[in-house]
Amino acid sequence: MKRKNEQSIGEIIRDYLKVTQLENHVFEARIAEVWQESLGDRITLETDRIHLQSGTLFVTLKSPSLKNDIMMQRSVIRAVLNEKLGCDIIKSVVIR
Repeated sequence: MKRKNEQSIGEIIRDYLKVTQLENHVFEARIAEVWQESLGDRITLETDRIHLQSGTLFVTLKSPSLKNDIMMQRSVIRAVLNEKLGCDIIKSVVIR
């Protein structure tokens, strides 16, 4: 007899994270890794805080000149981070 509701373990875990609203917390932990991996050590050292809230990634930087450079690249950074995270969780990036 074949089951009708077959799901992989990955799908079950993703569904559970969505239902329990833990999904953002999991991605927030991964974003710090992906941020360093994607943007390098120089930018990571100048980063004070990275926070994901309701699809918006808030990034606080120390250097005013770096803030300006990153502001110009927000859409590219968003696309790269979403690709590395494997989903479209980041809808916008706010640089402070």
